[in-house]
Amino acid sequence: MQLGKKVIERILAQGGYQLIRTKQTSLPKRPAAVSPDVQRDFVFKNFENLAAAYEYALNQIEGCELLTPNAMRPRLLTRLLGTPPSEAYYILTALGKTKWVEGDVCEFGVAQGETSALIANELASTSKHLHLFDSFEGLPAPTPQDQLKDDIFSLGSIEAYTGTMMTPMDAVLERLAAISFPATRFTIHRGFIEQTLRQSQNLPTQVACAYVDFDFYEPIKTALNFLDTVMPRGAIVIVDDYDFFSTGAKTAVDEFLAQANAVAPRYEMHVPDTRLGYFCVLTKL
Repeated sequence: MQLGKKVIERILAQGGYQLIRTKQTSLPKRPAAVSPDVQRDFVFKNFENLAAAYEYALNQIEGCELLTPNAMRPRLLTRLLGTPPSEAYYILTALGKTKWVEGDVCEFGVAQGETSALIANELASTSKHLHLFDSFEGLPAPTPQDQLKDDIFSLGSIEAYTGTMMTPMDAVLERLAAISFPATRFTIHRGFIEQTLRQSQNLPTQVACAYVDFDFYEPIKTALNFLDTVMPRGAIVIVDDYDFFSTGAKTAVDEFLAQANAVAPRYEMHVPDTRLGYFCVLTKL
């Protein structure tokens, strides 16, 4: 080592340079890796901030406090499966607009119950009752009106979806219990909708707001026909998968509107940009 140093000093001296020892410094240490839990917390805080800003903007557009601050709402929004936050906010806005419309709230097709919990959380400060309709046996068999438009699970045919998307009722009960929504505030109607509407003794007599996520033609058309008999003026129904997955959803809505508005306009329809999701909003005039 010393021999090497002397050689370097001799070479530098020939060029008029001198090797001088300086104070030794260490490179700054790299920050410790952020744990996955901390990363998730940062992501959630960012989403929470964005949600608050979006809700503020919505209230400004509506000219009133349609969406009041709610600490649990952002967490429930992040747990949604199959319903993007953009569509969820249409549901939340509909609940806000119909808060003073007479009637209860319905969800047709509850799946895992994540949307049910989101809706229930909004109803906690109201006296409205929540009615949840689902077969808990998965999707029914398609009808001729149901042609496969978007093969979301890559199953190859619309018939192959029969029985899929099945979730046990206990999963829904767990999600409602997790937000402490009282069992007296909701009713679960178990069974395929055509049978339920014939046999259930606890059907809502008036509905202010409804979310229909039945995917196929027949159950969607059946739900809309029922809602038409119990929705007062100002009531809102949102139908998911409009012009998506099965052609039956769009066909059911379009046929229902053609019949309902045949004599005079009874429903106003709004179809948001598809970047926000595939659904439509019907308001009873």
